[in-house]
Parts: sequence; C-alpha cells; structure tokens
Amino acid sequence: MKKINKKGFTLVELLVVLVILTVIMTIAIPSVTSSIERSKQKQKNSTIKLLESAAEIYIDRNKNTIYNDSYVSIKAIICDGIMSKEEAKDPTNEKYTIMGYYSVQDGKWVEANSYSDTAAIEISGNLDCSGY
Repeated sequence: MKKINKKGFTLVELLVVLVILTVIMTIAIPSVTSSIERSKQKQKNSTIKLLESAAEIYIDRNKNTIYNDSYVSIKAIICDGIMSKEEAKDPTNEKYTIMGYYSVQDGKWVEANSYSDTAAIEISGNLDCSGY
C-alpha cells in the first residue's frame, strides 16, 4: 500500500475559507466605516465647542469694538493668537479649518456652507493677519 502525501488544501477548503472571509468583511467594513464617521463628528463637535470658547475670549479681549449683531471669524480668533490653525482643523476636510463663524448675538457657532474668507482658512497656506 502506497502512502499519499497530502501537502496542501483542496479547492473546496480554500473556497469555504474565502466565503467565510467575505461574510466577515461584509459585516465588519460598514461597522468600521460608521465608527470612523461618528468619531470625526464627535471631534468636529469638540472643535466647535473650543472655537466657541475662543470666540468668547476674543469678545472679552475686544469688548469695546464688538457689537451685539456682529460675528467673530476664525481668522480673527487665529490672528489674535487664541487658537492655531491646526487646532481649528476640520476632521472631515483636513485641508481647511471648520467652516463658520461665531454669532455674538446668538452666542453660538454658525456653520457656513462655503469656504469664504470669514468661513474657513486653508491649513497649509500663509495667513495674512494685517488688520487684526
């Protein structure tokens, strides 16, 4: 009687492993993706609270020049040295700071819809603080 030397896996065994891995991946990938998005949103909310606190500091420092119906831009907060551009980074768009401004009248952060001068600042670019 001849001994059969089995050195490997059969095609069926490999296919079963591939099917099991595919099922695990279809379950795991959406879960991981949603976890990443939730953590980015939590980080953004935390940064917005930090921006609101920085705007309050800016208003306190410049209370003679701030009116109740005005706003505080990210540029003003950064140029005043209260926050850095990196601290105001948008976790969903690494190139820019969070879009928006602080409404003095409402006492909260208002998110903007476009990257305008008062709404957001490019992280990698130079910031001109003349006039602040």
